Amino acid sequence: MPLPRTRSTLSGRRLATRSLLVSALAATAAFAGSTASAESTPPGASKARPITTLTVEDAKSPAHVITCTLFANKPNYSEGKITGTGGISGCAPSTPDACASEADLELYLPGPDEWTTVAASSRQHRCPPPARSTTAALSCDSTSTTYIYRTKTLGTIVHEGTDSGTATSRTLHVRCL
Repeated sequence: MPLPRTRSTLSGRRLATRSLLVSALAATAAFAGSTASAESTPPGASKARPITTLTVEDAKSPAHVITCTLFANKPNYSEGKITGTGGISGCAPSTPDACASEADLELYLPGPDEWTTVAASSRQHRCPPPARSTTAALSCDSTSTTYIYRTKTLGTIVHEGTDSGTATSRTLHVRCL
């Protein structure tokens, strides 16, 4: 059984190049006026959901209901590289028929007050156990401005029905773009 897409842009998406991203940041700062900075508080930053439960409840009987835990770890910065890891950590009471997850590394754009994907992991199709994860990575250069990143994990489970969802990490503030 093929897995449904968790969103329409999962496959074939093109990520912005660094020069386009820098141009977009400059344009949004100009649009927002001189008081805008990349250090403003992003929307939903205090409402991060690093763990989300996916449950297929439309199974044939209550004994067939499966619940899986989707996770998104706070991004990590080390030696000019930012990584965001996420996936499916476990399922109960058994393993679903199929699973899929991917992690996106997102950058906050203060001008339009939105998040944009700057790196995406490959899509993994294995179900736990053990925990299954995938990592999005971005090489970056040091800057004088602080930028805000987060990890967003998209996941789907299939077992006599389907459930999809997202988990969103806490934010990382780093002087790197």
